[in-house]
Amino acid sequence: MRKLTRDEITEQLAKPNGAEALASMNVDKDALLETAAYMFIDSGAASALLLRLTNSKAHIIKLRENEAFTDALIKALGSESPKLRRNVARLMGALKLTEYTDELINALKSEEQRFVRASMILAIGTLGGERACEFLKAYVPAPAADETEIKHYNAEVDALTLALRSLRPKSAHTYTGLKAEHEVELRAPDLLTRQLADELEDLGFEVRDTRHDSLKTTVSDLAELYEARCFKEALFPIAQCSMAPNAIAAKAAPFIEAFMRETHEGEPPYRFRVEVNISSAEGKLDRQELVKNIANAMENESLANDPSDYEAELRVEGNDKTARLYMKLYTFRDERFLYRAESIPASMSPCVAAAVLRLAQDYLSVNARVIDPCCGSGTFLIERGLLSPCQSLTGVDIAHSAIDVARRNTALSGVNAKYTVNDILRFECHRPYDELIANLPFGNRVGDHSSCEKLYSGLLAKLPKLVKKGGIAILYTMEFTLLKRLIREQGQKLTILSQQRTEAGGLTPMIFILRVN
Repeated sequence: MRKLTRDEITEQLAKPNGAEALASMNVDKDALLETAAYMFIDSGAASALLLRLTNSKAHIIKLRENEAFTDALIKALGSESPKLRRNVARLMGALKLTEYTDELINALKSEEQRFVRASMILAIGTLGGERACEFLKAYVPAPAADETEIKHYNAEVDALTLALRSLRPKSAHTYTGLKAEHEVELRAPDLLTRQLADELEDLGFEVRDTRHDSLKTTVSDLAELYEARCFKEALFPIAQCSMAPNAIAAKAAPFIEAFMRETHEGEPPYRFRVEVNISSAEGKLDRQELVKNIANAMENESLANDPSDYEAELRVEGNDKTARLYMKLYTFRDERFLYRAESIPASMSPCVAAAVLRLAQDYLSVNARVIDPCCGSGTFLIERGLLSPCQSLTGVDIAHSAIDVARRNTALSGVNAKYTVNDILRFECHRPYDELIANLPFGNRVGDHSSCEKLYSGLLAKLPKLVKKGGIAILYTMEFTLLKRLIREQGQKLTILSQQRTEAGGLTPMIFILRVN
């Protein structure tokens, strides 16, 4: 791999966003780190680049072990350049140079630039220890002298809040189970909640308040609930209130604290984060500001806002005036789709695959021979194997990388499937299959409209060879107008038994269930 010279690095750093561009280049990163370190030792240069290279543990170890570099780093705390002092503080935090906590504290005491202070405060919090904790608890940011300082004063206050939060001891909380019945709202793929409702009723749950993308049920055992495969996530409804931080906190904080105490071992504080998904018709709500204000209003001795290591999420949905509040629990592990260790672009969501197959369940048969002609990462085929026993499962894809991923995922699923690298339009089978299932390329995610038309037309023409007479094809695609036209062109060879729109990642694909005549 190519090594950049010092002159090349210097030239690139002089450009806008040069450090970011260098860190993302396909070059020898170890050599880049070494040269950047020597540049810093010589003249204090390349600090921004070094910051971007400390995302590697190996690089952090190399810099920590370089005594000349750490000596230059501490010396640079007294540099005349405010930007360099800021980057030095960030580097000290990234490298966890705890032995220099006092030096950083002394530098903060004499720092006159507010935008530098915020970075120093965060670094002290990262270094941790009794000295850092003692200092930060006593530290009070100086009030803003005028309007020009308000932004940096607020940044300093926020940095102090984050630093103190990082210094709190974190208790281990183990989920022990629900002690009483709780209402749960399950989010499903759009317009496929009927399939989720059927699945839940088969499992003995009572379903209510069914909508196009959600439904509610009552649960006393989360493990039993997660036997259902057709939902994306489970949320515990809290309340509805005004879109005001204090009103939201007054409803959410007691609910989350009581729930965590009831269902977990370990002493508080419990760690949470706030997620806001709102539609602001007037455009007046600042989402980030709202998140910050809600979190600040919720924090107490039992609840700690920790967006990087949380156990529960407060979900805020609604509009400018009204908030709907939910809690999402992260201490209970969702093990339904652990087989999906890897995916590829445009991979089908496992819960969508499960719901689509449930939609078609009345047309599927036990011990069927099934083929997926565009199998990708294997999700659709795996979910078919988990739905009911199959005599065989065959996946075909033109991409070697996709087949490699599908094989690895399938090995984790416990499903028995075979995969082959081939173009389905050239693929030959000895006898037709009972079922064909396919998440077809959408055109706007994989390939283009022209390539989709060629594939769809060829696949439909070949269906009588791939699928036996009376067999079923389940096709899932965003290119539904194209597919409808091509099906019509096949005349009496194919019959549309069902078609259903749904939603996936902001798109609105359609499910077609065909019978091969």
